[in-house]
Amino acid sequence: MESSDILVTKNESKNKNLGKHDKKSVYFNHGKYDYFLNYNKINYKIPEWVPIEKLDLEIASKLIEYKIKYAEKKENSNESD
Repeated sequence: MESSDILVTKNESKNKNLGKHDKKSVYFNHGKYDYFLNYNKINYKIPEWVPIEKLDLEIASKLIEYKIKYAEKKENSNESD
């Protein structure tokens, strides 16, 4: 199944599995405050500028990779202080 075959609609139920990224499942969820992704038991907020209707595994994977790299960069800068 292609990642582009899995699209999310706003009316989807909680815990929609978008597919696998690095052999771990990526879930789309709607929480109390907003939409988020769950990957490797960590929640990742979806930015407001990302259209939920077009969210698929490819976009979700890019968001997760960016946020992981940003967190690592932030952690490394705190260690040097």
